[in-house]
Amino acid sequence: MIKIRTFETTEKLILQTLELLRTTLPTPGNLMLSGGSTPYVIYNRLAAAPCLVHPQRNLFLSDERMQPFSSPKNNAHNLLPLLQGLNCHGQFLQVDTTLSAQAAAEHFAEGLERMQSVDLGFLGMGDDGHTAGFFTPEQARIQDRLTLHTDRPDGMQGVSVTPALFQRVEKIILLVTGESKRDIINTLVTDPQSIPAGIALADHPNAELWTDIQLPE
Repeated sequence: MIKIRTFETTEKLILQTLELLRTTLPTPGNLMLSGGSTPYVIYNRLAAAPCLVHPQRNLFLSDERMQPFSSPKNNAHNLLPLLQGLNCHGQFLQVDTTLSAQAAAEHFAEGLERMQSVDLGFLGMGDDGHTAGFFTPEQARIQDRLTLHTDRPDGMQGVSVTPALFQRVEKIILLVTGESKRDIINTLVTDPQSIPAGIALADHPNAELWTDIQLPE
């Protein structure tokens, strides 16, 4: 069952996440990052006041839109200030969006396969209950491969890690902020099997929801 940690303000959540990243990055290991508005605020703050990154610390995104790297719709493009600020671009496993979606997913999986464990991972959750880049209950149950390619609801193609990859992550933190997410957070808490995020994280031994939404007791 996912644990819930509620912060009084978004700022306190951001500061706590920054502190965790500053503790994690100087150590060897593998780190999964999420796209999304709140994570990019955190990443850009870290880029402006960078910490050391261990040479054996690898980073990757949980999902990517199949858009050119120069496009603001490309998650890695938005992560660039962090990679440059931390001087760790060579340690970032990037989805190759010059390939077809299927080939990009297979190539991404090859890189992930070398990561037998991931010590920390961040995820987001959409208003529809999706997480990473999968959107259906069927995709949220995939265990036979580490990545998949999808036709996204926004009309783009995407590449995403799967719940099978989640099982390699020692600790997962779901960052969900803003009043617009109140209803889907309530659904995650009260009826997790009805949404992809809840299904995918149901059996994870160490998953936490970090939010600034005050939930009823």
